[in-house]
Amino acid sequence: MLSNINFWEYLSAIIFYFLLLIKPISNQGIACYKCMTIDANNDSCQDPFSSLLNPIHNNCQATSVGKDGTFSARFCVKISGRVTSIDGGANASYLNTIFYYRTCIVDNIMESTKSLETSGSFRLKGFQDMSGSIRLQGHISLCTHDGCNHARTLCSSLLIIILDLLLIIYVSRFS
Repeated sequence: MLSNINFWEYLSAIIFYFLLLIKPISNQGIACYKCMTIDANNDSCQDPFSSLLNPIHNNCQATSVGKDGTFSARFCVKISGRVTSIDGGANASYLNTIFYYRTCIVDNIMESTKSLETSGSFRLKGFQDMSGSIRLQGHISLCTHDGCNHARTLCSSLLIIILDLLLIIYVSRFS
């Protein structure tokens, strides 16, 4: 059946296949969980984490430093720790609470450390549109794949597409 298809029809089908399947994948941002908790009784965002209570946000959008609007996120971030101090009008109820925050971001907030994880003391300034800042003793980690777990990436999807096309061509030549 496929043996009567000429080269140009194969090429057209391959181009169409790539445009149809790869273009939508490449335009999407990363998928991340988004939640925050400072209440020990509300553990929906704490570890161990439950994805049943926190749906994943596909094509996660976030703001970028110095730019207006939202953009497709490049990183998922998890921040956890104990709030050790507040300043500049930050909410005093955060003090001495255990803090968990998961979201997506566009810019690499870990660029100065050249790592995707760090522990120690750090400050969140202008967090959640609040004035002032909070200082945490804890952990920050970034990841660059969906949901911070091993989801299928564009490279593996591309490999599967190429193998499918080679199988179609092989079957059409020898059937």
